[in-house]
Amino acid sequence: MRRVRLLLLVFFLVVFAIFMFTSIRDYLTSDYQAPEIQADEDVLYLSVHDATDEALLAGMTATDNLDGDVTDSLVVALRSKFIGMATRNISYAAFDKSNNVGTFVRKLVYTDYHSPHFVISEPLRFVAGNSTYDYLRHVSAVDCLDGNLSSQIKITFGETETTSGSASAQDIFLQVTNSAGDTSSLKLTATFEDYESYSKASPALTDYIIYVRPGQRPNLRSYLNGVWTAGNTRDFSKLGFDGDSDVSIDDSKVDYRNPGVYTATYRLTHPTAMADGGTYRTEFGSATMIIVVEDPS
Repeated sequence: MRRVRLLLLVFFLVVFAIFMFTSIRDYLTSDYQAPEIQADEDVLYLSVHDATDEALLAGMTATDNLDGDVTDSLVVALRSKFIGMATRNISYAAFDKSNNVGTFVRKLVYTDYHSPHFVISEPLRFVAGNSTYDYLRHVSAVDCLDGNLSSQIKITFGETETTSGSASAQDIFLQVTNSAGDTSSLKLTATFEDYESYSKASPALTDYIIYVRPGQRPNLRSYLNGVWTAGNTRDFSKLGFDGDSDVSIDDSKVDYRNPGVYTATYRLTHPTAMADGGTYRTEFGSATMIIVVEDPS
């Protein structure tokens, strides 16, 4: 019996020794250290169009204590939302053969970023009395980071004001947010008119909202596109108008030096002969262009 107990004790001691040897060997030979990532610049300055993964990885290296150079394993793991104007954090990851993960974060500043832009291709004029109004039919949104954001436009409604016995105006508020968390907002006014007013000739524009930088004064006449009447646009000449002499433009309320949202007014008139041989100008309709002077910061 004593011999059996002695043999069992020896057996367990041998097993324990083997277990300890294996554990210590595995501990000493296993890799628990993640790769170290280095960057030649702590802050990147890139154009929106140049900020590809390849550009974001430029100047990055990764080194592992056992595997050596593991730069080829580097990936862009995450682009954060903006932490400041046109600035976001870029997170990187690198892997070794033991699947240890090293991480690194540095800032990216876009050199030519701007907030999402709205696009308005037709005036927000409707015939009063219709049961439904498609306010966003001619409104879209584009973003320099995400492209087309039109499906993400949110619309809310403000006050309605009666402007005459058969016409009214509705305040509309638009909002859209891009993937970086930057939100653009815009207030518009939709008008509801009787058919006679709706059919009145007015200047047609290629764009009813434009964005400019402080100090930049655009050629507003270049946005003239003909005559708008009853929802259709026709050439000036086909309706007997001259696009140069019959359209006046008033942008006196626009402060091109300071960021803000302003309006310019296009007015359509036409010379009419008088009985005494003179002429006077008959006034037709007008069109409003929204001019956004963007904050460059």
